[in-house]
This record gives sequence, C-alpha cells and structure tokens, in this order.
Amino acid sequence: MLFAHISDFHVFAGEPGSPLVRRDFRPAFAKIIDDINAFDPAIEAVMFTGDLVDGGTAEDYSLVKDIMSALKMPYYSIPGNHDRRDTFRKAFENDLPFEDDVFLHYETFFGNTRILALDTVIDGSAAGALCPKRLDWIGEKLGTPHDGATLILMHHAPYISNLGFFDDIGLIEGRAAFADLVRGFKGPTLRILSGHIHRPSFTCWNGAFAMIAGSPSFTVVLDLKAHTDEPPVFDAPYVYFVHSSEEPAQFAVHPRLVRF
Repeated sequence: MLFAHISDFHVFAGEPGSPLVRRDFRPAFAKIIDDINAFDPAIEAVMFTGDLVDGGTAEDYSLVKDIMSALKMPYYSIPGNHDRRDTFRKAFENDLPFEDDVFLHYETFFGNTRILALDTVIDGSAAGALCPKRLDWIGEKLGTPHDGATLILMHHAPYISNLGFFDDIGLIEGRAAFADLVRGFKGPTLRILSGHIHRPSFTCWNGAFAMIAGSPSFTVVLDLKAHTDEPPVFDAPYVYFVHSSEEPAQFAVHPRLVRF
C-alpha cells in the first residue's frame, strides 16, 4: 500500500481566526494535491490528521472540500481543534462512516489496512483529550484482532515533542491509559499519525511508530528551549509523507518536498 499523510490545512472562507495562516492557501494547497496526484507509482489514499479548516464554518468546509475534490484517490480525516464537530460531521457525513453520536471517530478499511480515526478534540480548547468513553472505543478496536496494518489517525499526538508550547496544548488527558492500550496491541504493525504541531517529528512510542505531520499553512522553527511561548514561524518548503509497505509487518516512510 502507498498512502500520503498530510495535516493542518487551516482553510478559511472569510477571515482566518489564526493570524499565522497563509493567505495564499489556494494555489499552495493545489500544488500539494497536484503533486500527490502525479506521484508515480500512484498513491492509493490520503490521511488528513485534522485542522482542515481554520474556523469551522460551513463555508470553510465547502471550500476545503472543493480543494480536496481534485484528489484522484480516497481520503480519510479526523477533526482538529480548529474544526467544529457539527459542521465537520455535516460536511463529511456521506464520505466518512462516523460511529458515535457525540465524537467523530470511526473504523474503516482500505484493502487490508485498518484505519481507526480517533477524535481527540476538547470543545473550545486548543488542547486534546481521550476521555473514558473514547478510550473504551479505541481499546475495543485495538483489542479486536486484525492481520493487516493498523493506522490510528488523531490530531493531538500521544507523545511529548519537547516543543514546550505545543506540549502544553497537546494531549492533556488520557495519555497514560492510551499508552497501556498501545503497549498491549497484538497486531503486526501499529502506526499513529497526528498533526497539530506544525512541525514534523517521529518516534517509537510504547512499541508503535508515531509521527506528527507538518502543516502547509505555516511551519514553526525547531525550538527545544523550556519555555511556553509559541515558536516563531519560518519560510520553508512543505514536506508531506509517503508511507510505503509491501506487507503488514514492514513499511518505510519517505518525505516528499513541495516548493510553493
């Protein structure tokens, strides 16, 4: 299987709520989608890990769906802290198989790859959480045997990035319990794909591969000093990630550069 991982578009139809987001998003994001479409061999699916839009309005989602409609392959997504559950659900109710009446998580399959989309949003907060109800859901799914690869899509990463500002607004509830579930996973491979931080990173977390995708909207500098100020942004080419696997127990992740 060959799939792309991308995150944090922050599309806005009116005025953006975040001052840092790029205003020329339409041509920039079109370049990314064109690059994904043109990749050879063909990318089979795209995983979006939240913050598709910046303000969560119906108009925002109409615009981002119009941009994403150029993709030649299926895509899967979960909400981020800039998304709104009600408008996200309405925008994608015919595209994504939401299971819950409150949260926007779901299980689906692409070939032999299982996709577990996990809602980590706290209403009105930039931070994320896994409450007991959400932990029960992901625990049941991870406890169900599957002989293929398993992907968890979640906006807030489960691991500490050591970027102080973003860790303070990261997964602030349920991390330890989620770690226990991941440690107990019995399948051939588990990958956890996240966003939120606007800077890529990778780790092995409790036996699972975990990564944070960057954002084409803006990229923050690498600032590992122990402070709580938001790192400044800098102008950098965008990198999305291509996951390549021939069998469930083996995969490689390749960065793909797009210059705006």
